Amino acid sequence: MRKNRLMTATALSMTLAALSLTGPALAATTISTATTAPVNTTTAGDLTVTTAGSITLTSGTAITVNSDNDVTLNGKIDMLKSAAGSTAILVDGGRTADLTINANITVGDNFTVVDTNGDGILEAPYADEAQRYGIRSTGATPFIGNFEFKSGAATPLAAPVNTIQVEGKNSYAIRFENNVQGNFTMDGSIKMDGDNNVGVSLENGVTGTTYLSGAIATHGKDSSAVVLKGEFDGAVIIDGSYSATGYAVTERPGNEAMKKILATPSDLYQSGVLVDIAGNVDKGIQIGSTLAGTIVDTTNDDEDGNGIVDTNQSNAALNSYGSAPALRIASTTQDLTIGGLVYNSKAVTPPAINYALSIGGTVTGQGVFRNVNATGVQLGGVAGGHSVTLANGVQVRGTVVGSAFGGTATALLFGAGATTPLLDVEGAIRGAAERDLLTTTTTGTTPTTTYDAVPGHARGIDIAAGATLPTINIKKGGSVYATSVGSQNTAIAIRDQSNTLTTITNNAGINATVTGTDDNGDQVMDTIATPGIAIDTRNNTVGLTLSQVDIAPADTEADNKIPAPFIIGDILLGSGNDSVSSNGGLIGGNINLGAGNDSLALTKASLIGNVDFGSGDNTFTLAGKSSFIGKATGTGSVAVDISDGIAFFNTGTNLNTTTFNVGAASTLGVVLNPDSPASQLFTGSGAVTFANGSTVDVRPTKVFTAPTSFTVLTTTSTISLGTVTTRIPYIYSTDLSKAAVTGGGEALKANVRLKTQSEAQYSDNQYAALIPVLTVMGQDALGSKAVLTEYTREGFDRVYNQYLPDYSGENILGLSLGSASLNRSLGSLTLIPGNGAGQYWLQEYGYQTKRDYADTAGFESTGFSFAGGREAEVYGNQTVGFYLSYTAATPTDTFAISEEEMINSDVTVGGYWRLKTGAFKGWAHAGVGFTNFESLRQNSTLAYTSKAEWGGFSYSGGVGASVDYQLGKISITPMVLADYYALSEEEHAEAGGGDYFDLTVSERDSHLLSSTAMLNFSYGRFFLKPELWFGYKQNISAEIANTVANFKNGTPFTLTGGDLEGGGPIAGFRVSADNEWSYFGIEGDYEKQDTYTNYSIALRTRFQF
Repeated sequence: MRKNRLMTATALSMTLAALSLTGPALAATTISTATTAPVNTTTAGDLTVTTAGSITLTSGTAITVNSDNDVTLNGKIDMLKSAAGSTAILVDGGRTADLTINANITVGDNFTVVDTNGDGILEAPYADEAQRYGIRSTGATPFIGNFEFKSGAATPLAAPVNTIQVEGKNSYAIRFENNVQGNFTMDGSIKMDGDNNVGVSLENGVTGTTYLSGAIATHGKDSSAVVLKGEFDGAVIIDGSYSATGYAVTERPGNEAMKKILATPSDLYQSGVLVDIAGNVDKGIQIGSTLAGTIVDTTNDDEDGNGIVDTNQSNAALNSYGSAPALRIASTTQDLTIGGLVYNSKAVTPPAINYALSIGGTVTGQGVFRNVNATGVQLGGVAGGHSVTLANGVQVRGTVVGSAFGGTATALLFGAGATTPLLDVEGAIRGAAERDLLTTTTTGTTPTTTYDAVPGHARGIDIAAGATLPTINIKKGGSVYATSVGSQNTAIAIRDQSNTLTTITNNAGINATVTGTDDNGDQVMDTIATPGIAIDTRNNTVGLTLSQVDIAPADTEADNKIPAPFIIGDILLGSGNDSVSSNGGLIGGNINLGAGNDSLALTKASLIGNVDFGSGDNTFTLAGKSSFIGKATGTGSVAVDISDGIAFFNTGTNLNTTTFNVGAASTLGVVLNPDSPASQLFTGSGAVTFANGSTVDVRPTKVFTAPTSFTVLTTTSTISLGTVTTRIPYIYSTDLSKAAVTGGGEALKANVRLKTQSEAQYSDNQYAALIPVLTVMGQDALGSKAVLTEYTREGFDRVYNQYLPDYSGENILGLSLGSASLNRSLGSLTLIPGNGAGQYWLQEYGYQTKRDYADTAGFESTGFSFAGGREAEVYGNQTVGFYLSYTAATPTDTFAISEEEMINSDVTVGGYWRLKTGAFKGWAHAGVGFTNFESLRQNSTLAYTSKAEWGGFSYSGGVGASVDYQLGKISITPMVLADYYALSEEEHAEAGGGDYFDLTVSERDSHLLSSTAMLNFSYGRFFLKPELWFGYKQNISAEIANTVANFKNGTPFTLTGGDLEGGGPIAGFRVSADNEWSYFGIEGDYEKQDTYTNYSIALRTRFQF
């Protein structure tokens, strides 16, 4: 019996034990009020905290999941000022449960961040040193179930409302130390303060999909937003807005604040890697973005097929402030394999390639402060690291950026151990570096800057030694840029140090630029030490095929909306057999093909830059109306084939050619040095062929005036010279000829001279100044460039004519009209005052004179003359008087494109006599004047302006007579006049245009003697008397002084004023009113001479008292 009782008791205890292990079927618990008591699922069962409920503690654990029960948190957990070890939710060991967070969790410290040095900036640390957790799952047994941290926002793409905030050191917002067998979704907001913290840490992988969205911000030394380790059987999708920094501030402050930060080490602590992936991911990694360009399909909520509802996806924004990468895939403990992304059946247009890593949104690494390196994305390359294999390739369809100040900025780094078959760039990859500013001071209005001694380096794509990346494709819409500001900085868009890169195809843009700076503050821009490098494969021995292809070559309206591809920056290749081709688009930079047998081919493309063909057997071809301009060198040989295009070889070109062909529609351009005309650009060993219709464009390196024969090329074979057109800067003429070479072979010669006067279609004056002007232009860099780049007369004259002074007689022709108008005024006076009385008279005379271009440059001049006099009667029928006149004009040179302008004036005093007896009138006057001149001569093309002011004096005189015949109310009055004007101008020197533009002009003496005969008709019935006249004016003696001018230390040249002698008709009208006491008249006059015309209008009056 005792034995049976013992067996029965034993069986009962085992049954109870089994029952205790499986656990009772507990009822669910709901917390809908505020509580300060912790809770566990062993007693609560499935737990729900409603929005009205909350749990508030200052230590310990608020919720413990110690049974296989679900937890739904809709109300907050508040653990402000909590003790070390405080945890909001603890999953104790491997449990089977679903964990849903839809509320705020705060696990904070009782720490105040202070400004320890009084600089106005709060210093680290930013939390105490206690370890705290928001959510923690422990143990080695997997967590079985789904985890979801919801956004809580009213709309899918709004900023998250729910936040997990944790303060402390070595702390976590969400940490799963065990494997998650289910899906992991993070769509809320996480805020971490303190050192060595992590926002989301999944340390043993996830079997389902890992979706990281929402927002994470970590602030503290060595802290990260996301750390992923272990095995991830599904995809990892990240489209959240994440940032990490150890800095006190993340924006570059002003100069004074910057000094304070740089002087405080704790303000410059570095964070950890923002998103650190150190585990295997079987179904790829997607840095997501909102879905663009989808079809309207209300039945399909996942058109990209990644398993996430399209309307829930946002643009990833990963920002690391500091030296740690924004995204790193690497491990120091295991080799990593990242499988290709898998798309479900809902995908509308799945990618042709299942990339292991697809980057959308933006991923940015920013160094921010001085001498801090920055990296956007790093694959492999950690110290002591293992390999990283990315199946099928990497895609960048968003933006990847690395920026630094005085450090190395790398956008995308393939480090040692990283292996992937290709990189497709459909978005933007940007590396940007600046030399950090030290000081900025201002003296007056002049700012002075100095820069830190450490240069910056920008890298777009950097492939390190030990990495493997055979192919890079820059696709439509893609770009790879490296920009650097600093004369000692460097910029490399694509660099391969792995010797594995064999193919680059560019359909879009590759750009590397370095901008110079004044590093030492001496107001002079420092020379750039290393120009931007677009592609650097100098370590490459396997050979690179670089292909630039315009994917829209048809030149239709639709195709023209697609930008042509380009490569800006140098291309530096290695010792392998390289091939560089551009089918459309532009290459702007120098190319060094290195050793090896290389080829360079352009089709419908342009290359601007020097080419070093290296030491191999090479080819250079142009087709499809391509163009090349640059210097070509090499120690090997080159077969040149310009079948359809323009190849312009700059000075310094030195090629050994095997064959040389210039096609019928092609142009060979050569820059030749007058100082070494016998030095050929091409030394050939094979046939040279110039087809009928080809062109040779000759451009000298400097301005020269003596006839010169240049050697363009030589060959030990023969030259076939068809009907070839030559082209050369306008002022030169050239022809081609063949000549025998000593020792055998032939040479092509270009014989160059200045155009003759008839060829240039120049006047005597223009041609007389040609050599002196060319000489001075040749001494000036800007002037030389103008001469050597103008191929048309219009373009050359636009520059050349500006170098000539005024020489068309504009001064004497304009000012002499003042004296002539005075003579006409005396002839219009009709009354001799009686009884010794006197009278006054005034005139206002306005005119416009134009001299056309012929033997002189010509001009247009608008002027006026104001004169007045006082006279008194003598002998009953005569008067004597004196006068004062002021004449001024503004001649404009009509032949100078930028309008040479002048102001000239004459102030004359003189006396006169006139006689009236019956119908006869006679008069005479003489005066002396003082003249002043101001000139402005400018060359807008070269931005030169010369000004001058000088004086002089004049002599003037005139006589006239008329007889009035009355036929009733009609009067017919014959009139004759003679006018003389002499002008003497002082020597003058210009200033303001510089030594290569200012002129010194010698003194000039000119005179003009003319006679006029005219017949006046008037009608005197009314108060106002109308008059008309017709006549003829003859220039009897006209001497326009020669203009002798010279530039500084230059040979004087002489320009003649041309011939003004000859005559022409005049005509005019007048309306006047006349009585014993006064006279008023208004008149207009027209004069047409052989070389000039004049229009005038005058007001004349007299009054007696």
